[in-house]
Amino acid sequence: MVQRSLVTLLAALGGILIVIGGLLGALFSLGPGRFGMAFGGMASAFVLGVLAVVFGLVILAYSGATHFGGTPRNLTGGVVLVVLGLVTWVVVGGWILVAVGSFLTVVAGILILGELFLSETRVTSNRSS
Repeated sequence: MVQRSLVTLLAALGGILIVIGGLLGALFSLGPGRFGMAFGGMASAFVLGVLAVVFGLVILAYSGATHFGGTPRNLTGGVVLVVLGLVTWVVVGGWILVAVGSFLTVVAGILILGELFLSETRVTSNRSS
């Protein structure tokens, strides 16, 4: 059985990495070397960095919600973590910290969903005995 603290740790670490990656990507895109994903210029890279920070903060909020919520909220939190991780990965996954954070978020969401589905199976099999 996966501990909730492991899921929370993975999701929180993913959110923190996404926030740091978004901040660094936005800041480096403004410099003279213009590092990072400058698709249409430095303005788009800055917007992507801000978007990554917003996604990271939402992921951090849901990591706390999955830790303290009940089973129905954990199901929703797990689905939200998977979706947010995938959307962040697709939209802003060009920066390495954001990609790693998104991957950790998806793994945390899958772990919490797997834990819920395995506990439901175990409860159902015990009732039929």
